[in-house]
Amino acid sequence: MKFRTLPKPLRIAAAVLLSLVLLFCAVISFFPQAGLPSWSEIFRFGGLNDTVDAGAYPFSVHYIDVGQADCSLIVCGEDAVLIDAGDVDGFLAIDTYLRAQGIRELSYMILSHAHADHIGAADEVLENYDVQNVILPRYTEENMPTTDVYADLLFALDESEAQVHAAEAGDTYTLSDFSFTILSPGRVYADLNNTSVVVRAVYKDTAFLFQGDAEASVEGDILKSGLPVSADVLKLGHHGSKTASSAAYLQAVSPVLAVIFCGERNIYDFPNEEVLNRLDAMEIDYRRTDRNGNIVVVSDGERVGIQTEK
Repeated sequence: MKFRTLPKPLRIAAAVLLSLVLLFCAVISFFPQAGLPSWSEIFRFGGLNDTVDAGAYPFSVHYIDVGQADCSLIVCGEDAVLIDAGDVDGFLAIDTYLRAQGIRELSYMILSHAHADHIGAADEVLENYDVQNVILPRYTEENMPTTDVYADLLFALDESEAQVHAAEAGDTYTLSDFSFTILSPGRVYADLNNTSVVVRAVYKDTAFLFQGDAEASVEGDILKSGLPVSADVLKLGHHGSKTASSAAYLQAVSPVLAVIFCGERNIYDFPNEEVLNRLDAMEIDYRRTDRNGNIVVVSDGERVGIQTEK
């Protein structure tokens, strides 16, 4: 049997194409800072897809793109819960998003900790929305924040009619169709990141975990506490920093999806490549606000789906 060889121009084109593919693969593997999609993103089509109709589901979590800051919104029935409120310049994005969802009242606003990228626009939320309850860490004389942003928040709280609750590990708050439990802080931490209110929200057979900026030492304390941590979706601690998302914690949570809040080309180089590699190695799919914009994860009570802005 005779084999016919390709014409020389086609052989050259095939060689060039193969070289480009190999170069593309090498850049993805060895130069993640180049801005190309990760292998996790490329192979995403084998896992969760990003095209569900979020409005058709009874429970949704909205990870609002507020740049290098955090802001999540839980919507279920008549209840809406806001977790963190972006940075000091974040109110416009938050207000625009909430209004688009028809939200004018918040059953709870949970402020994980007193850094500006988590409470920056909280005072404006209190001034412009009917916030029924606010949950905050309990600070001591030793770790009490002294920033103007925190002072603005305290003033807005004093002027509002919201009931303020100090976060206590193990406390569960039950709303009409879902509940959430405080997993941390369970003790006093000197570092403000570690004072973060860690929240596990449960809707029927699905769960969502919100870490604030809690780091690996807090993750260890949560695991020691015996409180349930398993979740379908995990909002990574500290914007995907290597100080959080330990292998032991990720294994215990065992999420199908991780969400990372980070600003485009942020100066901290978040998320950390070591953490992304850990997610890939553990086959945990992930999305990030710098690349995907607003991220909505929905639940029918048994399974989760996802919708991304881009």
